[in-house]
Amino acid sequence: MLSYQVQSAEATIAVAANFRETAQVIAERLESTSLHRFTIISGSTGKLVSQALHGAPFDVLMAADQARPLRLITEGLAEPAAQRTYALGELGLWWPDKVTPFGIAELSELSPQSVCIANPALAPYGAAAWSLLAQSGLAEDWLAGVARVDNVHMVAAMVAERHARAGFVARASIAAMLRKGDITLNEQSILWLVPETPIRQDLVLLKRAEGNAAAQWWVTQLFEAPVQRLLVSHGYRLPKEDSLQ
Repeated sequence: MLSYQVQSAEATIAVAANFRETAQVIAERLESTSLHRFTIISGSTGKLVSQALHGAPFDVLMAADQARPLRLITEGLAEPAAQRTYALGELGLWWPDKVTPFGIAELSELSPQSVCIANPALAPYGAAAWSLLAQSGLAEDWLAGVARVDNVHMVAAMVAERHARAGFVARASIAAMLRKGDITLNEQSILWLVPETPIRQDLVLLKRAEGNAAAQWWVTQLFEAPVQRLLVSHGYRLPKEDSLQ
């Protein structure tokens, strides 16, 4: 039998918006070291899972939470053993004009329409942000006016382009913008909120890809040291401290 490396195959990888840039870099790396080809589709986790449930031809789905990949298992689209945590994400509050230490409650200084989060119904980073906002003591009528966009990557773009004064962003989105030179960053302008309780991001290999060498190679390589180091450099933490050993 030919190994995953030398078989030629194609796979469609659906990734949460925060992971889009990283997935593209991984695809380029794996295509340069194998005969496989990868198509990257990105969007909010909720939309991607909905598309998969309605027959979208995804081979691997990389979510920004654990619950939605589990739904694909309960719906019979994947086996339980096909779900793994591939990265730990971090949520931050980015407020570029704030030059002194701040907390979430100080967002009351801004109009709620100028504060942006990812849609909690679709995006795990948005759900985490909304949970923190709900516990912040901010008035309910203020909370009701907070702007919502499709995914956490769009939040970072909204703040960077000054369409929003502040927003709840993923560390990976900020890291991607810094790498590309799209932003300069005052470290005091971001309050990293949940570094000790990071957002666990799970992937699932769908049943339709069980015989797909490219999809299986993708999953295998995600947990090898070169890609693990890449994840760290892109702003993620690893599920296991010994992943690079």
